[in-house]
Amino acid sequence: MRINALFVVPALLAILAPTPTQAARLGDPAPALKIKEWVKGQKADVTDGKNFYVVEFWATWCGPCRVSIPHLSELQKKLKDKGVVFIGISDETIDKVKPFVEKEGDKMAYTVALDDERGTSKAYMEAFNQNGIPHAFVVGKDAKIIWHGHPMSGLDKALDEMVAGKYDVKAAIKADEARAARDEYTVLSRKGDAKAKEVGQQLLEARGQDVTGLCDFAFAVCTDLANKQRDFALAEDALARAEKAAGKKTGQVLSVLAICRFEAGKQDEGMALLKQAVGLAADDQEKSKYENWVRVMERRKESLTKDAEAKKK
Repeated sequence: MRINALFVVPALLAILAPTPTQAARLGDPAPALKIKEWVKGQKADVTDGKNFYVVEFWATWCGPCRVSIPHLSELQKKLKDKGVVFIGISDETIDKVKPFVEKEGDKMAYTVALDDERGTSKAYMEAFNQNGIPHAFVVGKDAKIIWHGHPMSGLDKALDEMVAGKYDVKAAIKADEARAARDEYTVLSRKGDAKAKEVGQQLLEARGQDVTGLCDFAFAVCTDLANKQRDFALAEDALARAEKAAGKKTGQVLSVLAICRFEAGKQDEGMALLKQAVGLAADDQEKSKYENWVRVMERRKESLTKDAEAKKK
């Protein structure tokens, strides 16, 4: 996740991603689906090695999910005779999903199922530390997970390569290693495992001169509000490396440093640094983003102050 995307800002407002239960990676065996009810289409076993299976998580209330439905239907029709099966999984109730699916009719031209006590979501979404929908996973004919991401971003290209026998699984696994490694760090850190620091340092070394990668990692560490023992020193180490790699002070590095200082309890210092980042913005879009972050920080400071006062009473 890139820190320049505005949708990451709510992390500052304590909207937390689920705690990773494992550092799942591309190339891992695909868990069997835990389905409460098959709403549309035929029951499917993604571990049978007979097809490529696209397992997509969605909900009737999710606007982006509705937008992706026609795209998924188009892909299913195109690839139906090439061994590709699409399965849309919702954790909602049958009285929510069935009327929606019936209303969509042929516009939703693929299998739809209900998750059983979120068992499938835990095995896929939470294992890969994904909390945003729609999100899709592709299970290969070897019954291993070989792709995951937003269904509107690269899925069609990946599937075309898969059915043509040209998909580079090794390259996909390598590209996913950064996310998986960060998840491993998160798991260890939240548990208070002493190995977390070692894994964290390895991550910094692996990122080398990648300024954005180092900033992403620092941001993830500092905004992990579910972690009661966030390693702010590790985050600042990442940012020091990022500044050195950039060769100068930048709004990108300074803005994340501001957030880290703020979350470490140095609220005034964090606010001051973020305002400095506004002045270092490379363009109007970046400047607007940092100005928005200032407003978010101000609201968070107010909330923290109120909580502190309430505890004193």
